[in-house]
Amino acid sequence: MSDLDFLLTVLAAGASLYSLFTLRADARRLHYRDRRGFWIAALPLLLGTVLTVTLLILPFFTDSHWNWLPYAAVALAAVVAGLTWWVDLEPGRLLRVRAQRR
Repeated sequence: MSDLDFLLTVLAAGASLYSLFTLRADARRLHYRDRRGFWIAALPLLLGTVLTVTLLILPFFTDSHWNWLPYAAVALAAVVAGLTWWVDLEPGRLLRVRAQRR
């Protein structure tokens, strides 16, 4: 693993941890009856975080030369962290968006 790969891995892991802890704190800011709906609405963000972590650990378990995986993980982590920041501004926004879709 080169220094650049290590830096990209640390950046993507940090953005993923930010997303997870921020979403958890946002859910706690809501009323207890709204938390289930929040987690359902935040499911795409959680899946993006899981995909980021999968892209980060995949090179350690395969013997391939996929040099683009850390770049894809950082790009995906940046998008998910940006959307998480947007949700953090007003967590009830996800509930309203989910209610409009019904």
